[in-house]
Amino acid sequence: MTNRADLARIRWHRARMRIAAAALLAAPAAALAHHSGLYDEQRIIALEGAITAIAWVNPHVRLTLETTTADGGGTTLWEIEGTSVNALERWGIGRDTFQVGDRVNVKGPQSRYGRNAMIAATVQRPDGELVILWPNVAARLGLAETGVAGAGLFPPPSARTTDQPTRPAAPAPPATATGHGIFRIWTPRGRPAAQELPLTDAAREKARAYNALEDDPALRCEPPGMPVMLDTPYPLEFVDRGEQIVMRFEEWDGVRTIYMNPGKGPPVQEHSPNGVSFGRWEGATLAIFTTYVSYPYFDDLGTPQSEAVTVLERYTPTADETRLDWQVTVTDPATFTTPVVRRGFMAFEPGEVIKPYNCTLP
Repeated sequence: MTNRADLARIRWHRARMRIAAAALLAAPAAALAHHSGLYDEQRIIALEGAITAIAWVNPHVRLTLETTTADGGGTTLWEIEGTSVNALERWGIGRDTFQVGDRVNVKGPQSRYGRNAMIAATVQRPDGELVILWPNVAARLGLAETGVAGAGLFPPPSARTTDQPTRPAAPAPPATATGHGIFRIWTPRGRPAAQELPLTDAAREKARAYNALEDDPALRCEPPGMPVMLDTPYPLEFVDRGEQIVMRFEEWDGVRTIYMNPGKGPPVQEHSPNGVSFGRWEGATLAIFTTYVSYPYFDDLGTPQSEAVTVLERYTPTADETRLDWQVTVTDPATFTTPVVRRGFMAFEPGEVIKPYNCTLP
């Protein structure tokens, strides 16, 4: 009878074979949008009106704007959406930036579903100050010269026209190259650009049926599972707990366990959104193999995935342990014609913390 340790070794061997194949066959992978596919960046609109309500909550700040109809005889309410509270607070933008009753000018992409809703890429306050509520969208659309390479969630050149506080500098940790410097908080910086996924015909049909307005779990404050939970622009932390490594994600207040001893994994290996993850050290590299994943989506755009999906991750710190390079390979024959390989890096930002996320429904 095959025991748990033998099964783990078999899975690792299969995973290594898939990586070898992926190096030869890997197709471009798509970067996630992180704004739910609800807005059409080909339809940029500008609105002027008065703020009637403010919801300063995660995952997205929302303002309600009352505008005057074209004939001047009535009013219309619009839902104006910005990025998260956590991101805005890191730029020095707080709840007191706006007040109910303020008359503002807003620019950004409109809902692709015909709703009175838009992304507030930029908001001009009554005093003329320009506040950028979604920097990378604003930069991509040419509405502001800002945006942050990679994550797009940490202090841009000017999220507001006032000076922003900067995090105090701290000395870099000593160069040890042990890989154990991975146990700290990391800030995602380099993330893959949007590219086409190698979908099977069946997966393409399922993706077409996805309706973000109804199907997006984020609209119900349901946290994502593997592998989409890895594509986060927020800080995350690796915590050493001996025979287990815990990954703490700021986004969605996520927690994930990696079992470093195959013989001491979970007592029952059942499918779950995060799956079951086993890890091991390959020199300075932390390698993690995940199976038993039940989460139905590969990304936040509705790309489907099956319960046969497996995920292989590798995290390698630089010699001075201030940068963490990562590679993720997703194999799912029901969804992809070839394994999907994605690469990026995270930076060690002294003084960074994991902030509570506390997703709140509208």
